[in-house]
Amino acid sequence: MAQADSKIVKISGTLYWSKWMGEFNKAFNEDNNRYECTIGNISDDDATKLTSLGIRVKQKESMGNFIVAKSLHLFKPIDDNLKEVDVKTLGNGSKCVAMLTAYTHRMSAKFGNSPSIKKLMVTEVVTYTPEPVTEDDDAL
Repeated sequence: MAQADSKIVKISGTLYWSKWMGEFNKAFNEDNNRYECTIGNISDDDATKLTSLGIRVKQKESMGNFIVAKSLHLFKPIDDNLKEVDVKTLGNGSKCVAMLTAYTHRMSAKFGNSPSIKKLMVTEVVTYTPEPVTEDDDAL
């Protein structure tokens, strides 16, 4: 997999499904061996920066403009004091700034280049709190 461009762009957005930055998401593919970082609510200006690198920015009503970066290595977000943030504490809606580049792969012609996150800073934490199980949930 080759770097598409050595250009680094800075974007801001919102983190979704942060737990997949620290464990494999096997819900849809049992053979998945990549960590995932989903950044949504990307501004149109930042989306333009990404498309200039050949990255296809997706759109979903619940997340606005978004990308999913995948990696063989754990994502290690930091806070504004440069201390590592435990991904298990990050809930949907945590704000971030990412420095990233793009790389080409065998499916780039069809799906676009892939984002490669070089640095991920969490600027506002929304704490993850699991939904409590109620008696009604057990009845389902």
